[in-house]
Amino acid sequence: MSQIKHVVFDLGKVLVDFSYSQLLPMLRKRGALIRDIEDFADRVRLVEYEHGQISTDEFLRGINALLSAPFEEIELKNAWCGIFTPIPQMMSLARLLHTQVGVYIISNTGKIHWDYLQERFALTDFCKDAFASFEVGQMKPVTAIYKTAEERFGFTPEEVVFIDDRLENVEGARACGWQAIHHRDYGQTRGALIDLGVDPTL
Repeated sequence: MSQIKHVVFDLGKVLVDFSYSQLLPMLRKRGALIRDIEDFADRVRLVEYEHGQISTDEFLRGINALLSAPFEEIELKNAWCGIFTPIPQMMSLARLLHTQVGVYIISNTGKIHWDYLQERFALTDFCKDAFASFEVGQMKPVTAIYKTAEERFGFTPEEVVFIDDRLENVEGARACGWQAIHHRDYGQTRGALIDLGVDPTL
């Protein structure tokens, strides 16, 4: 019998995809002089926002400050949330797992995206619990966020497997004693779960 009683998912690039391919041109059309997503993130203090260190109002003002033709707040929120699309096979996998084990989510993200994603993709339908980095002031792969998850979700390291597309986040979980899968695609992740004794099709 598998020791694994809990599966913790990352969100972006695991359960939902995202792309800035439409957002950046939209911002440039409104006057933003930005080179790439890294330049944009630095200038709007995205990492600080995703740590909960600046407010949503401050974050949105930071984006509009780049523009010669600023957005209304609702337009800007819609544009910021328009980067996401679901990954149907992975969503189905999480829903199947929900019938067998505890399913959770930890995401490095800010409040606007978090609120949108929870509502748009009905995360609470298949998650026992979930939290975002801005809520706890910690971002993967720091050790503290995995310890926060253990305390909040009520599990021990040997009972959990973590699934994330970023290797540094996977290594952070492993350093805390968690099993972890470096997600690349549905087939590879499903196979890795089965190897750990968690068969989502049973």
